[in-house]
Amino acid sequence: MAQVVAQAPVAFCSTAVATGTASQLFQVSSAGVTAGLTAGNLYLQSPPSNTLNGRLFEISAGGWIKAHGATQKMGFGFQCFPWNTTAAGAIAASGTETFTMVPSGTLTAGTYYDFFISQKFFGEANANTLTCFAPTVYVAGTVVTIASVASAITVAYASASQTEPITGENTTYDYPLASFGVEFYNTVSDTTETAQLTTFNLQLV
Repeated sequence: MAQVVAQAPVAFCSTAVATGTASQLFQVSSAGVTAGLTAGNLYLQSPPSNTLNGRLFEISAGGWIKAHGATQKMGFGFQCFPWNTTAAGAIAASGTETFTMVPSGTLTAGTYYDFFISQKFFGEANANTLTCFAPTVYVAGTVVTIASVASAITVAYASASQTEPITGENTTYDYPLASFGVEFYNTVSDTTETAQLTTFNLQLV
């Protein structure tokens, strides 16, 4: 039975698409910043790395968009941001696409559409890799066929050690394996389209 072990704060990710057709990640909204979240990419933090060693897990995300461009198509996907194992613990500065996004069918301006993405991964500590399996992608109730999945992504399972300041004991910290973001792009430049995630979670399979 699948068990959800991590969720992202999707209530704080309403997005108005910027000019251009380049891929982008859902961002923390101004409401999220007011609520105390850090401005920038909306991340789903994985559980501690050792929890995912030798485990099959699945990332799922869904939401809606209101199309604007008359001939617009949209692609959706995930990016993975591995953590390192320094004493401070830090997320990678740039992400890796877990599969190559493919655009949807043509969307009608002013119409709301649902989308859903689900992808399985396998964590392997001996090789420090994250294997990516073929995803399932739906836009407006239609399956989008994905042809290219990322090669195994390099991650870091080894935990960092740091001296505990009060007792002086050496304590091991097991940082998250990776953070994930939901990526999307438009085939035509759009400045007024809106989008919102309604679910974004990680579950053990």
